[in-house]
Amino acid sequence: MWIRCLTALCFPLAPLVLEAQAAESPVRGELRVDVITARAMALQGGLGIGIRTGYNVRLHIAGAGGVAWKDGVRESSARGDLTLRLLLDPYAETRAGFSIGGGLSVLYDGFEKTRPVGVVVLGLEGPPRSAVVWSLEGALGGGLRVGLVMRRRARRYR
Repeated sequence: MWIRCLTALCFPLAPLVLEAQAAESPVRGELRVDVITARAMALQGGLGIGIRTGYNVRLHIAGAGGVAWKDGVRESSARGDLTLRLLLDPYAETRAGFSIGGGLSVLYDGFEKTRPVGVVVLGLEGPPRSAVVWSLEGALGGGLRVGLVMRRRARRYR
């Protein structure tokens, strides 16, 4: 008797549960390595997340840390980024996908005070390979930054 009651209660919810399982999460993790040439030269490794906010817009939140060199002296460095990227090929119809974007970065290089800077980002994302996608990104803001990013692959979009 209680199985029938439970089935009667759960049956109308089944399409919602099945659709939720089939849908892909809008959040993807990423690993990155960046070289920054600014007031000091820095090498940083970081983690971040990318959130799909529209079919061709991604919000990225990232943090990175590493070392900075200036005049033969080495110091710790760190940064936090909040950027929006506009994908020019969101459904991966071509092998390479270009993106443009911008946002805010907070930089610390051990030599100067922590400072917020505006950032402009250009990206080139390669074709999906197994479970990851590689991307090469260049950014201007507080210096020149070149980064290699590894993101978890999405099934239906970049």
